[in-house]
Amino acid sequence: MKKFFPLYAIIVLITCGLTTCILPYPLFSNYTNLSSKDVYNINNFNESEENITSPSAPVSVSNLNWFDTVNTMFKTYQKTRVIDINSGLTYYVYRNGGHNHADVEPIDMENTAIFKQIYGGVWNWARRPVWVELGDGNFVAASINGYPHGKSYIQNTGMDGHTCIHFLLSKTHGTKRVDEAHQQAVEYAFAHRDEIEKYL
Repeated sequence: MKKFFPLYAIIVLITCGLTTCILPYPLFSNYTNLSSKDVYNINNFNESEENITSPSAPVSVSNLNWFDTVNTMFKTYQKTRVIDINSGLTYYVYRNGGHNHADVEPIDMENTAIFKQIYGGVWNWARRPVWVELGDGNFVAASINGYPHGKSYIQNTGMDGHTCIHFLLSKTHGTKRVDEAHQQAVEYAFAHRDEIEKYL
């Protein structure tokens, strides 16, 4: 008996395999015997323009702590939309590092030009309130400066160096202190959160 056990096992496996190929699965499903009219009605309903919906999630602006939350949410090399509140201009950046705050660079020359336009065509350290998108429709109040410095990690952007984005209670790299001007800009961005719909 033991000698023939492998043979029996192979026969059972082959029989089961052929059975599942021949018989419909699931055997007693409500959908195994659809009429052509049923198929037509299902396709007509699912492909009808009347049943197409475009749900849009509500846009929100949060004021989140850099060290507790944003540093984890804002991934390195993540492409992110930044909206400058006072000018209404939008540009995109990559985060390339930063521990006390986010170090970023525009993703290309076109976005560098928009970023420089925000500062009137001249690089400077002025703090500006912005909204930074971290997730679809989820924005965080933040502050930028407009003076490239340090290392540049992205080629062909037309900008030598990177700039900074600060969030609630983030710190500078040099002094390792919370920058009051940046925090005022973050506060302004959060206070004007209801205006974001105008820029989307």
